[in-house]
Amino acid sequence: MPENEYHKRPLPGVLTVAEFHARFGSSDDCRTHFHRLRWGAKLERFVCPVCGHGQGWWLAKRRLVECQACHHQTSATAGTVFHRLRSPLWKWFWAAYQLAQDKKGIAALELAKQIGVCYQTAWTMLHKLRQAMRDRNQRYVLEGLVEVDETYVGGEAEGKRGRGAANKTPVGVAVELQNGKPRRIALGTLKRVDGHCLRRFATATIRRGATLRTDGWGSYRRVAQAGYEHVPVVTGSGKQAVARFPWLHTFIGNVKRMLLGTYHSVSAKHLDHYLGEFAYRANRRWLEANLFDRLLVAAVASKPITYRQLVTGGR
Repeated sequence: MPENEYHKRPLPGVLTVAEFHARFGSSDDCRTHFHRLRWGAKLERFVCPVCGHGQGWWLAKRRLVECQACHHQTSATAGTVFHRLRSPLWKWFWAAYQLAQDKKGIAALELAKQIGVCYQTAWTMLHKLRQAMRDRNQRYVLEGLVEVDETYVGGEAEGKRGRGAANKTPVGVAVELQNGKPRRIALGTLKRVDGHCLRRFATATIRRGATLRTDGWGSYRRVAQAGYEHVPVVTGSGKQAVARFPWLHTFIGNVKRMLLGTYHSVSAKHLDHYLGEFAYRANRRWLEANLFDRLLVAAVASKPITYRQLVTGGR
């Protein structure tokens, strides 16, 4: 497309802010939409969580579905990320919209101001949605040709940079390539930067039999022993490494800009949630127009998690 006509290119059919408020201006509107996403307009996808029966009827006054077999009554949000929510559903929808449509995400303090809740409530809402994103990411593994590297996330600190840097959290990065272009990515924190931790990251995110393309660091030989083909590429540092692995460094740069620009400071304990958020959007960048609904579907499939579990790491 000529440069002078670039601005004429139509925008993707994303849900605008005005359209969002028109469609989901009340919790009743949100509940109706969520009901249809989960069970279908005529309850054709309903499955009783108690007995597994596939038929039920809608109790309009109570906004519940009753199983025809065991008569158990359940709401559309029960057993999902929105289980036993205390804030109006439209506030949760707005949080999901912000995470889905904004490539930089949204900070809890900003969300708290927008929807009129306290910081802890906004933080909990966003982390529950990020948990749904992480759960969805784990359903897919990379395959084919995959480039693997590691990076370090954290504030500026004196001392050594790169491998062995102090006061930073190591992060494994993998990019699946198809015809030279990135298809999907995987990100995850590492306890240490060594062959053992990198191997655990690879086996959790990359299908065995794939071809790993890495730099020449010796620890990647141990990773390859888990059932991968290995193509080491000897690089220098700085510009030469970026030239050899451009897509890896592009995604590394983007995730660091997101963390620094939107969240400013992220604790190591919760870093995987933010990495999951970034990877979820990156892997669905062609589905921008449907990303809001896809996140709501992910919230249906994800099990409920409490604030205490989020703070203590699931304990």
